[in-house]
Amino acid sequence: MVRKKILVITDHMPWGHRSIARAIYGFLKTKEKEGGISVEYAEVRAETGIGNDIYTFSYRYFPLSNRLTRWISISKRARTLIESLSVVNIPELKRLVDRVKPDLIISCYWFHSHSLVKLREKENKKFVLWSVVADPWTINPATFVPEADLNLVYDEVGVKMSPKYGVNPERIMATGWWVRGEMYLSIDRKRARAKLGIFDNRPVVFVGGGSLGTNSLAQLLPVLMMIKKKCAFIFNTGIDKLLHSMVDEYVKLLRRMKRGEDIIVKNLGWIDNMAEVLTAS
Repeated sequence: MVRKKILVITDHMPWGHRSIARAIYGFLKTKEKEGGISVEYAEVRAETGIGNDIYTFSYRYFPLSNRLTRWISISKRARTLIESLSVVNIPELKRLVDRVKPDLIISCYWFHSHSLVKLREKENKKFVLWSVVADPWTINPATFVPEADLNLVYDEVGVKMSPKYGVNPERIMATGWWVRGEMYLSIDRKRARAKLGIFDNRPVVFVGGGSLGTNSLAQLLPVLMMIKKKCAFIFNTGIDKLLHSMVDEYVKLLRRMKRGEDIIVKNLGWIDNMAEVLTAS
């Protein structure tokens, strides 16, 4: 029996897109034998110029600017611009598609999805395209791809919004949130806390800043000085070195104030073993 080939593709940046892609790939990989499928995973750098840098800067230091971006992207001119820019992104994707020859592509990054639509039209490719709308509720209209065979959204919010942005209701499906398999593992909580240097029953608060890190976490730091009871904080500052250094400085200040034992702060930056860390909190 000839196995159907599935290609799960995303961008190289450490965004939610990548976590979703890995979750989908991990699930499908467990179904290869019984499903008669062959699954491959790829991270392809999107040719967006300085677009990624602008997004990262805005996300970290001007999160409210996302509202402006969303408002701009609603216009037809913005969509036309995105579609024209997506052509530049085609060459690397074409090399990948020509090598894998997939029957189905699940694209977890919207910009790749637009490029794959153009590639399919230009080269008369026969693959089926499913595009993941990664943001659950704060959906950027550009992430909907009407030309895709299926748009995968989180819940009814995405389902209701899709017709507004040109997606046929028959080409939309709510899948829930995709989570990697390791998040369901049974982990010993006491052992997980001990790895972080927490050996008592004090409350532990996980403070997530996302994969990129966000400057808004800094607003919480002064509150640490006001806490009277023993507790612990786990900071997830992502790949933001500036924010990581800022949290480190507050930890030093707590120690100088002799609060280092009462308030334990674990500044973890980028977290690979997220399931274990969350179990400790």
